[in-house]
Amino acid sequence: MNAAKRIRKYVSEGRDPEQVEVLTRLARALEAGEPFDIRSLYDINMRYFDTAIDLLKDWRFDQHLSARNKLIARITASQGLDEA
Repeated sequence: MNAAKRIRKYVSEGRDPEQVEVLTRLARALEAGEPFDIRSLYDINMRYFDTAIDLLKDWRFDQHLSARNKLIARITASQGLDEA
């Protein structure tokens, strides 16, 4: 299960709301490109900390995929291959 799905599960379970709030703030900050105070990760249990780290890894990977897809689309368009 990826980190985003785990966070949704934590939210729906309703347990540990203070810790889940840190994860949701991190997710919002990543999505919006806003700052996040990483020191807040020190205050959460290891289970949630690991999920935060996984979320960062997933987000970074997704950003690389998005950049690669945009590059491929640009190359294809510049070669006139997107009309085929």
